[in-house]
Amino acid sequence: MQGDGSGSSRRRHKSGRKLCFCGLEAAITQAWTKKNPWRRFYGCQCFKKKNGCKFFAWFDEEDGTLWQKRALIEARDEIREKSRVIAQLNETIAELKSNLEKIQNKEEILRKFEEFYV
Repeated sequence: MQGDGSGSSRRRHKSGRKLCFCGLEAAITQAWTKKNPWRRFYGCQCFKKKNGCKFFAWFDEEDGTLWQKRALIEARDEIREKSRVIAQLNETIAELKSNLEKIQNKEEILRKFEEFYV
């Protein structure tokens, strides 16, 4: 759902807002999809109405904040990867603790056995 860049939208010179194909001021809305979380876009105020023009353009591409979105996505991905590594390390630690307890129990049994028979 990217803007086509055809220049069909017009800008108001005074407010810096976009006009949709209907001639109305395009509303700035926030996306809530997994692909574009919290990303803002311009959309026709009459989008849900039968004769709405379905105008659409990303807000951030116009405002030069695309690099910020990319940086946030990269940070999110890095956090996810580090969280995955931490989870694996926690599993390894739990397994090592369990193995250590087993070894300590075996040593305790051997010590008691030696005390009893020595």
